[in-house]
Parts: sequence; C-alpha cells; structure tokens
Amino acid sequence: MSESINNLGIRLTDLINDFSEDVLNNIESRLDKTADQILDYIKTNCPKSNGGSNHLSDSFDLTVVGEGANKTIFISSKTKGRLVHLVELGFKHRNGKFVAARPFMRPAYETFTPQMLEDIKNIIKNGGR
Repeated sequence: MSESINNLGIRLTDLINDFSEDVLNNIESRLDKTADQILDYIKTNCPKSNGGSNHLSDSFDLTVVGEGANKTIFISSKTKGRLVHLVELGFKHRNGKFVAARPFMRPAYETFTPQMLEDIKNIIKNGGR
C-alpha cells in the first residue's frame, strides 16, 4: 500500500513539474510575441521626417534581460533616446513655440498589453494549453 502512495507522490510531482514548465514556456512565448507586436507598431507609427533616411523609427530595438520567469524585455531607441520623450509628450521650444505631442509608444502598449495579460491568465488557468 505504501509503495503505491509513494508512486502516486512521484507521479503528482512529475505532473506538477510538467505543468509548470508548459506554463512558463507559453508565457515566455506570449511575452515575445507581444514585444514584437509593440516594436512593429512603434516602428510603423513613429513620426518620420520628410528628408533623409535616418528616421527615429529606425533606432528602436528590443533588449532582452534574463530568461524564463525572470525575463524582461525593453524597447528603446538605441541612438535617439534623448528625443523620444520630446516627440511622445510634446515640448515648449526655446523660442516659446509649443510643439504638440505625437504619441506612438503609449498607444502601442495600450493596444497590445491588455490582450497579453488576458492570454497569460488563460495560460495559467488552462495549464499552458
């Protein structure tokens, strides 16, 4: 009798480990998908100048830090980081002229993040399926 209880414990432990691994893998892939969607949205909707080819949208890139449950993805401008907040939020020029905001980052996050959170809830609820 105790042998079957021990086997049951081992089997339950294996099932829980498999469940956890599936959930983590699916959450990580969903996070990657959302990061790619946000980056594409930013590159598509970022204001572009009329002349030249060195646009602000070309400077955005993903930076991945960590892995698994500790994975963090940053989306930032590699070369024009000092300009992004001015375009996104607007600013008052030295001569007093107000330059209107042209948001492109916040709408990207507001568009894709809620669905990602719902998908993650469903992944956890349904065991990674």
